[in-house]
Amino acid sequence: MQKKTLFLLLKISLSVALIFWMTHDIALGSVFAVISESSTSLLTLAFSLFFVGYVITAFRWRTLIRVQGGDAPIFFLVRSFMVALFFNNFLPSTVGGDVVRMYDSWRLGNSKSDAVTVVLVDRFLGVIVLLWFALLALIFDEAVAGAVPFIGVWVAASLAGIGVTTWLILKIPVSTTQILSSAKSSGVARIGRILEKVHRSFQAYRHARSAVLSALILSVLLQINVVGCFILIARSIGIEVPVESMFLIIPVALFIMMLPISINAIGVRETVFVFLFSLYGIENFQALAFAWLAYGLTLSQGILGGIVFALRKERRVA
Repeated sequence: MQKKTLFLLLKISLSVALIFWMTHDIALGSVFAVISESSTSLLTLAFSLFFVGYVITAFRWRTLIRVQGGDAPIFFLVRSFMVALFFNNFLPSTVGGDVVRMYDSWRLGNSKSDAVTVVLVDRFLGVIVLLWFALLALIFDEAVAGAVPFIGVWVAASLAGIGVTTWLILKIPVSTTQILSSAKSSGVARIGRILEKVHRSFQAYRHARSAVLSALILSVLLQINVVGCFILIARSIGIEVPVESMFLIIPVALFIMMLPISINAIGVRETVFVFLFSLYGIENFQALAFAWLAYGLTLSQGILGGIVFALRKERRVA
């Protein structure tokens, strides 16, 4: 418990330090002026794209559930994802939202191991697409490739890690994890039994290439929708970075923001966007206004998810 508290305090300290560092030489009056003059119509359109993303996510989730022999109403999955966003935004971790989705997958009648696996695969596909977009940044955008230290190394390492992990999960026989489940140590054996169940659940995707491909295509559409939302936010405050560059900036920023080093990416979000937009000649106060507007819309999603959570009834769906 003490380690968790210490880790939480470190994340809070980093968030506070980054916010202070980013804002100490930026005129906050200029930031708020940019926000106040933003286009309401473009922000409303950007906000509406969130709901498009919910539907795409729900179809991807259902596609993966069907591989396991289950099914799910799209509206149920949309509501579940909205509740997950509430927990992501108002808990000091993004894991809370995944736990909600795992729980709701179980409510659909899946086993606990299948419920865990379907969310892990769903996350996995999203990360793959983000890494693909980040790799495109190296290939086509010299400004990003030249300014971010060792970006080629971490992208290549991540791709290699995902490739190796995928191979291990799909190719190594279940008997390998069974060895852990029969270990003499009770702790190791308990972990082994959990890994064995999850490993067995992953085997369903070995022979479901068309479904996995469909889910991957939906992941691409989802990320395009996400980038489109950020483009609208940028245009609402007069940031005119080319569309093709936004398709490179945003995935890189989102991938960095996924790292669990601060509280809900507070501080990291501002630092990343100020840095990346500076590569295209955007003033710091504009980039900071962009970051705060984007976070404001994200919090709005979380509030809506909280309302859905307060109104929903807890019961097994299947």
